[in-house]
Amino acid sequence: MFDLEETFSFEAGHILTHHDGRCRNPHGHSYVMIVHIRGTELVKSGPKTNMIIDFYDVINVVKPMIDQYFDHKWLNDTLKSDSVTVEYMAKWIFDYLEKKIEGLHAITVCETPTSRVKYSK
Repeated sequence: MFDLEETFSFEAGHILTHHDGRCRNPHGHSYVMIVHIRGTELVKSGPKTNMIIDFYDVINVVKPMIDQYFDHKWLNDTLKSDSVTVEYMAKWIFDYLEKKIEGLHAITVCETPTSRVKYSK
């Protein structure tokens, strides 16, 4: 079994409307997102020989999503929720990418250097 990871970062703001602490106020984070891909078979021929998936193919799918919905965005607007938690983000991203990246196994979203969520089905 091969486990591949591609890491991305972006800046975004949000508010957790129902939170009973400081996060009920507008704030932002420097997020790190990790796309986890699993596979067992290497490509046998062609330009992707001996790869599970080309990292550039992953980047070419994920980067436009980040640009459209996440980087320097107000997440409550782009993700259409009044409480965009890191858990909500991880599932939203997984659901968005699931049909676009073969072998997608999980999405990890890091809200701070010590706080992260990993979502998989």
